[in-house]
Amino acid sequence: MKTRIAVALMLLLTACILFAADIPKPLKTRFVVGDPVWREVPVRADLQNQYEKCWQAVLDTILDNHFDLATTDKENGYIRTTENEGVVVLGGSWDYKVQISVKFTTVPGDPKANPPTLPAVQKLRIQVAGEIANTGRAGNLKAYFRGYDQVLLQNLFQDLQAKLGSR
Repeated sequence: MKTRIAVALMLLLTACILFAADIPKPLKTRFVVGDPVWREVPVRADLQNQYEKCWQAVLDTILDNHFDLATTDKENGYIRTTENEGVVVLGGSWDYKVQISVKFTTVPGDPKANPPTLPAVQKLRIQVAGEIANTGRAGNLKAYFRGYDQVLLQNLFQDLQAKLGSR
């Protein structure tokens, strides 16, 4: 049983490597094939009770990176952008698009307090999901990869860490 699992994992890894070999050269060092990951930014203590400031810092960071907002749910601490096709522009029949999601991890505020308190922000969770597609002249799909942009994820992480994280 263990041997079968090991063989299956090896075949899966080999398939991923072969598929990754087809990724366009400008994306080879930045795009990771697989499920998008979440990075966490712990919010420093002096900003945890400043929900409004944290929210605005995240919005500003996203907009500064040339993304447009698709969904914002301030009450639940969730932001998602539209798909941006301008992060890396590929030639020919290749398309690359990236989307950012941010989720605030909070401790509930006290609505009975006078004045009512907003949630305290403990950390931010950031995800940068991406897709690469190669379509033929007739519009048929030749290659498709889903994953995440590790360069953009790291840049956003560093920007938000500098603004909201520990010093």
